[in-house]
Amino acid sequence: MNIYLVMGTTGEYSDSVDWPVMAYFTEKKAQEHVLNADHKAKELYGMYPRHEEHRIPKGANEFDPQMQTDYSGTSYFIYNAPIGDKPEEKK
Repeated sequence: MNIYLVMGTTGEYSDSVDWPVMAYFTEKKAQEHVLNADHKAKELYGMYPRHEEHRIPKGANEFDPQMQTDYSGTSYFIYNAPIGDKPEEKK
């Protein structure tokens, strides 16, 4: 069984930053999240002049409250990895 981790990214080369956004057990839900977060990031980026990308309010992207951006914009992708254990049962 795999887990699908939605990741955000901004910047270029050595100035790039990646961060985890959300994890899903189904690839389809992860793909939907990528599309929604990406659409909202582009919408927000278009609302601010290129020299003011740092003024996008924290939490403005409901699909990625920790969204970061710079002159290169923000994009999203999926990492997938096998799950190594099972959740512990609550007693």
